[in-house]
Amino acid sequence: MPISVDDVMQLLCHLSQVKGMKAAVKHSAQGALLAGATALLGGLMGGPPGIAVGKCVSL
Repeated sequence: MPISVDDVMQLLCHLSQVKGMKAAVKHSAQGALLAGATALLGGLMGGPPGIAVGKCVSL
């Protein structure tokens, strides 16, 4: 019997509450912004290969 996605999400939510885990939304958003910006600049300067280089630089 396959496991329902909703059941897995409920389990993970329960575990995070019990363990007191918090998501780092602020830092995740900053990382996404940095990765997007460097990929955009790389794409503008180097075309499709520049997108890959820009993404790799942001890591």
